[in-house]
Formats: sequence, C-alpha cells, structure tokens
Amino acid sequence: MNTGAAIGGSEPRTQKPPHDAAALDLTGSEMNAAPAPADRHDWSDLGLRILSSIILIPAGLFAARAGGPWLAGAAGAAVVAMSYEWARMSEPNGIRFAFPFALAGALGAVMLASWREWGLAAGWLCLCAAASATRRRSASGIVETAGGLLYIGSPAAVFLWLRARAPEGWETVLTLFLVIWAADVAAYFGGKLIGGPKVAEGLSPNKTWSGIIAGAFSGCAAGLGCAALFGSHSYGAWAGVGLALAFTGLMGDLFESFLKRRFGVKDASRLIPGHGGVLDRIDGLMAATLLTGAVLALWPPLSAFLTGAGP
Repeated sequence: MNTGAAIGGSEPRTQKPPHDAAALDLTGSEMNAAPAPADRHDWSDLGLRILSSIILIPAGLFAARAGGPWLAGAAGAAVVAMSYEWARMSEPNGIRFAFPFALAGALGAVMLASWREWGLAAGWLCLCAAASATRRRSASGIVETAGGLLYIGSPAAVFLWLRARAPEGWETVLTLFLVIWAADVAAYFGGKLIGGPKVAEGLSPNKTWSGIIAGAFSGCAAGLGCAALFGSHSYGAWAGVGLALAFTGLMGDLFESFLKRRFGVKDASRLIPGHGGVLDRIDGLMAATLLTGAVLALWPPLSAFLTGAGP
C-alpha cells in the first residue's frame, strides 16, 4: 500500500508484506498465509512459556494489587504493544499510519479510564475508531480498523473500571487472573496430552475439544478455589462463574486465532518468548474482562455478593 492509499486510496489486500514493509516488524514475527499446525507432541516451547510466565504473572499481580498508576502503566504498556501488533497484522503496508491512530485511541482511553473518566474514555475510543476508519475505502477495511481499535482499547479500559469498583475491585480482577490462567494451562496440556478432534481446524489447526473441555473444567475448579479464598459459601455460583469465564476466555483465544488466520500471520508478534505477542497472551483475559464488565454493569451487586463484600 503506498502512502496515498494508506490515507484514503485503494487498498488491495496482501497477505505478505514486501521486504521493505517487513523491515517495520520490530518484533521479528514471520507472516504466513497458512501457518502449519504444530505437532501436539512438540514441547519445545514449554521452557520459554514457563520462563515468561514466571516473569509476567508476578508483575501482573503486583500491578493489579497496587492499582492506581501501577495498573494504569501496565495497561498502557499493553495497549502500546497491542496497537502495534494489530496495525502490523491488519495493515502491514500502511503500518506507519495505522499504528499512530490505534495507539492514540487505545492509550488515550486507558489514560482517561485511569482518571475515572469512564464516559470520556468510551467517547474518545469511539471517536478515534471512526476517525481511523476514514482512511479505509473498503467495507472490510473499515471494520478491521475501527473494530480493531475497539478490540484493543475496550478491554483495557474495562479492566481499569473493574479494579476501581469498591469494595471488591481487587477480588474481581484476581478472579479473572486465576480463572483464565487455570483455563489456559489446562487447555494447553489437555490438548498436548490428549489430543483428539479439532475444534475448528480452518480457524486454528492446533485447538482440540479435549483442550477446551480441560480448560473449562479447570476454570470451574478455579472458581471454587476463589470461593474458598474469599470465604464465600456460594460454591454453586462460583463454579458457574469459573466455567463461564473460562469458556469465554477460551473462545476469545479461538477468536484471536481466527483473526490471525484471516490476516495470514502465525503470531501477533514475538514480543513474549514462547507465547507470541501480547494479543496472543491476553486474548482470553480480554474476552473474559468484557463479559465481566457487561454483567456487572447490568447487575452491580453480583460481585459484592460473591465476595462477601456487600451487605
């Protein structure tokens, strides 16, 4: 895509960027039109996954527990990386224009949300999404650009809103972490050790029903663990919460696989060894965050009831 096309000209779809566009890939990720399925017995990435998790999990817990500027900074860093990853996936030849638009919208929304200006954060995100979409001429391009910005910025802003909710904000985000991490780990090992039928080979060649089921049950168990951790006796409700969040997170992971297949990339980037990019690592958390935000916006007392923080 030349400069004029990136601003508003025609925009032919290319699955692989030319060599000069590839040089813009700061994280070194390869782009493939049809990524080959990995052997389920291949454990070569396990060491890097564990090492990355040892670093990222404590950092994430610390930022979420501290809240305030620590959490805002972590969310801001995440949307910077995700904005770049989305731009390089969706507009590999127009990244010099796509990245600043995505970054301005998502990072601005995070900043406004950190100041608890929730309405302004939502308005700014929508405004930037609409403004960025005017650069595209095809219907699919408009949807990719506007939708991508909302896909990146909304979960980050909602996560900050969930953490700011008193008096159970910390318990809410801790639940999200524990359930999604448990589901991710169980889905990974379930798929590797059991294998079996694929969920949707056309979207993700590596995801199996065994992994989905293992992840869902593990999320349910994590929900019961949260009940014990928070001193709640609503075990049935917590089991349902864990199951719903885990399944939503797993579907978020599948949706991210669909996006990568559509754009012809193997990973969003290679920023996180063993995991790919930030979008690859927190796609499930993003989906579960949006579900949690929607439920609590419609039924605010639920989290207080589950955690025992309410009357």
